[in-house]
Amino acid sequence: MEEMDAPKGQDGSSAATKERFIYPNLKLRVYTTGMRQNRLAKMVGIDEAYLSRIINGVRVPGKQMQQQIAQALGCDPDWLFQQAAVQAPSQIHAGMNGEAKLS
Repeated sequence: MEEMDAPKGQDGSSAATKERFIYPNLKLRVYTTGMRQNRLAKMVGIDEAYLSRIINGVRVPGKQMQQQIAQALGCDPDWLFQQAAVQAPSQIHAGMNGEAKLS
């Protein structure tokens, strides 16, 4: 099985510590279909923990795995695996008025 870690930052640190790439369409599709992660994991032949890491942006699945997941969810893999970058909580600091600011 092809497996990759989440993308690295420019300084070589793990993107999980600074910026993570999540798949909002994947989360949405899993939620709207009502399919449980354990069932989807079994359908595509992977461990539930590995699927959770994919959904949460910790692991980046290979093209073949993307296609299998998309087929199981009945949608296009390119749409399903569009990435969105989010800042990790350690990058958020409280502002003067208690508002959150990105550093």
